[in-house]
Amino acid sequence: MTQVLPTDLTEAEARSRNARARLFGTLGRMQDKLNPMALAQDAVENVAINVARDTVATVRANPRTVALAAGAALLFLARRPLARLLVGGATAAAKASLKNRSAAPKTRTNARPKKGSSK
Repeated sequence: MTQVLPTDLTEAEARSRNARARLFGTLGRMQDKLNPMALAQDAVENVAINVARDTVATVRANPRTVALAAGAALLFLARRPLARLLVGGATAAAKASLKNRSAAPKTRTNARPKKGSSK
Protein backbone atom coordinates (compact mmCIF):
# COMPACT_ATOMS: atom_id res chain seq x y z
CA MET A 1 0.00 0.00 0.00
CA THR A 2 2.94 2.28 0.26
CA GLN A 3 3.08 4.36 -2.80
CA VAL A 4 6.41 5.81 -3.82
CA LEU A 5 6.03 9.46 -4.69
CA PRO A 6 8.19 11.11 -7.28
CA THR A 7 10.97 13.27 -5.88
CA ASP A 8 9.49 16.45 -7.30
CA LEU A 9 6.25 15.83 -5.42
CA THR A 10 8.09 15.01 -2.17
CA GLU A 11 10.14 18.18 -2.47
CA ALA A 12 7.02 20.20 -3.22
CA GLU A 13 5.30 18.82 -0.10
CA ALA A 14 8.37 19.60 2.01
CA ARG A 15 8.48 23.17 0.64
CA SER A 16 4.76 23.47 1.34
CA ARG A 17 5.22 22.31 4.97
CA ASN A 18 8.13 24.74 5.45
CA ALA A 19 6.15 27.60 3.94
CA ARG A 20 3.15 26.80 6.17
CA ALA A 21 5.39 26.70 9.26
CA ARG A 22 6.92 30.08 8.35
CA LEU A 23 3.46 31.54 7.73
CA PHE A 24 2.14 30.38 11.10
CA GLY A 25 5.28 31.66 12.80
CA THR A 26 4.81 35.04 11.15
CA LEU A 27 1.12 35.10 12.14
CA GLY A 28 2.05 34.32 15.74
CA ARG A 29 4.55 37.20 15.84
CA MET A 30 1.99 39.54 14.28
CA GLN A 31 -0.61 38.57 16.87
CA ASP A 32 1.89 39.28 19.64
CA LYS A 33 2.74 42.69 18.19
CA LEU A 34 -0.90 43.62 17.54
CA ASN A 35 -2.03 42.69 21.03
CA PRO A 36 -3.73 45.79 22.53
CA MET A 37 -1.64 45.59 25.70
CA ALA A 38 1.58 45.38 23.67
CA LEU A 39 0.50 48.33 21.53
CA ALA A 40 -0.34 50.40 24.61
CA GLN A 41 2.98 49.54 26.24
CA ASP A 42 4.88 50.51 23.08
CA ALA A 43 3.00 53.81 22.92
CA VAL A 44 3.78 54.61 26.57
CA GLU A 45 7.46 53.76 26.08
CA ASN A 46 7.65 55.96 22.97
CA VAL A 47 6.03 58.88 24.78
CA ALA A 48 8.35 58.47 27.77
CA ILE A 49 11.41 58.37 25.53
CA ASN A 50 10.27 61.48 23.64
CA VAL A 51 9.52 63.38 26.87
CA ALA A 52 12.93 62.48 28.30
CA ARG A 53 14.66 63.51 25.07
CA ASP A 54 12.79 66.83 24.97
CA THR A 55 13.54 67.49 28.64
CA VAL A 56 17.25 66.92 28.15
CA ALA A 57 17.23 69.22 25.11
CA THR A 58 15.44 71.94 27.10
CA VAL A 59 17.86 71.67 30.01
CA ARG A 60 20.83 71.90 27.65
CA ALA A 61 19.34 74.90 25.87
CA ASN A 62 18.29 76.81 29.04
CA PRO A 63 20.38 75.65 32.02
CA ARG A 64 19.94 78.86 34.06
CA THR A 65 16.17 78.92 33.66
CA VAL A 66 15.88 75.27 34.61
CA ALA A 67 18.15 75.77 37.65
CA LEU A 68 16.05 78.75 38.74
CA ALA A 69 12.81 76.80 38.38
CA ALA A 70 14.25 73.80 40.22
CA GLY A 71 15.49 76.04 43.04
CA ALA A 72 12.09 77.73 43.35
CA ALA A 73 10.36 74.35 43.45
CA LEU A 74 12.80 73.12 46.11
CA LEU A 75 12.22 76.22 48.24
CA PHE A 76 8.47 75.80 47.88
CA LEU A 77 8.61 72.15 48.95
CA ALA A 78 10.90 72.94 51.89
CA ARG A 79 9.06 76.07 53.05
CA ARG A 80 7.88 74.70 56.40
CA PRO A 81 11.22 73.27 57.55
CA LEU A 82 12.94 76.48 56.41
CA ALA A 83 10.41 78.60 58.28
CA ARG A 84 11.01 76.55 61.44
CA LEU A 85 14.74 76.97 60.99
CA LEU A 86 14.56 80.74 60.44
CA VAL A 87 11.86 81.59 62.98
CA GLY A 88 12.79 78.85 65.49
CA GLY A 89 12.67 80.91 68.72
CA ALA A 90 9.43 82.71 67.91
CA THR A 91 7.58 79.49 67.18
CA ALA A 92 8.80 77.96 70.45
CA ALA A 93 7.50 81.00 72.35
CA ALA A 94 4.19 80.85 70.51
CA LYS A 95 3.80 77.16 71.34
CA ALA A 96 4.54 77.85 75.01
CA SER A 97 1.97 80.64 75.02
CA LEU A 98 -0.66 78.35 73.51
CA LYS A 99 0.18 75.65 76.02
CA ASN A 100 -0.34 78.09 78.93
CA ARG A 101 -3.68 79.20 77.51
CA SER A 102 -4.96 75.66 77.16
CA ALA A 103 -3.91 74.83 80.75
CA ALA A 104 -5.92 77.73 82.23
CA PRO A 105 -9.44 76.82 83.42
CA LYS A 106 -12.22 77.82 81.10
CA THR A 107 -14.86 80.06 82.60
CA ARG A 108 -17.85 81.67 81.04
CA THR A 109 -17.94 85.33 81.97
CA ASN A 110 -20.98 86.26 79.97
CA ALA A 111 -23.38 83.37 80.50
CA ARG A 112 -26.43 83.65 78.28
CA PRO A 113 -29.24 81.17 78.18
CA LYS A 114 -29.44 78.86 75.22
CA LYS A 115 -32.06 79.46 72.61
CA GLY A 116 -35.34 77.94 73.51
CA SER A 117 -34.60 77.56 77.22
CA SER A 118 -36.79 79.15 79.90
CA LYS A 119 -33.93 80.66 81.91
